[in-house]
Amino acid sequence: MSTIVVAAHKGGVGKTTVAVNLAASFAHYGKRTLLVDADPQGAVATALGITVVKPSLYELINKQIKANDAVVPVDNISELWLLGSELDLAGLEIEAPRMTLWQTKLADVLHDAETTWDMIIIDTPPGLGVLSTMALNAADGALVVCPPDYLAYRSLAHLQEALVLSKTPIMGIIPTMVSTQSRHAREALELIEDNYRDLILPSIPKRVALQDAMVAGMPIVNYQPNSDCAKAFLSLAKEVLSRAKTVAA
Repeated sequence: MSTIVVAAHKGGVGKTTVAVNLAASFAHYGKRTLLVDADPQGAVATALGITVVKPSLYELINKQIKANDAVVPVDNISELWLLGSELDLAGLEIEAPRMTLWQTKLADVLHDAETTWDMIIIDTPPGLGVLSTMALNAADGALVVCPPDYLAYRSLAHLQEALVLSKTPIMGIIPTMVSTQSRHAREALELIEDNYRDLILPSIPKRVALQDAMVAGMPIVNYQPNSDCAKAFLSLAKEVLSRAKTVAA
């Protein structure tokens, strides 16, 4: 089993889109995949067409229930399950630091899960707060999401520092919302590629279809399986699975 956190210091960079579609791509390849939403906004469930009801991740971390009691299968996608969140998860930003060894609470929850998963994907809130720290400490490796945007590029250094502190290996950087229509985007993408060349993973193009898929409550590999976005995520999933074996070794 490999546990991978999808992280970004800056918001609005396509992090949840990557987490949802990468998990669905793993499931497409027959990997038993658990998608964990550690973001209080709960956007992962919306993107999958699921309404989260209690118990959720908040109750799990507070040890009120067992992990499998909060995990639900994703309709029409075999091999994919969701551990969702609600707005009350935001309370952990204040409550968790009062707990003993709070940094490992999410890791403990996932370790105690009775079901064996091939892959666990954790979506995180933007920034480097309590919930993101817990997610990083639960992961075997991290995927960093970065669109061709100068502010997003600048935030990479801060996120790298957090990964070093949590001792979480960086598996790669995923360029998202990639478009070459503007000079700014082209120059920002060149900066990312020049400075992080060995870490660059297959990029995800900027397409309206990804937003349409979110509205429909479906991953792009199910919504438009023949689209270039779906093919990009399947290609990304293959590369991540390959790197996951290296991290595990």
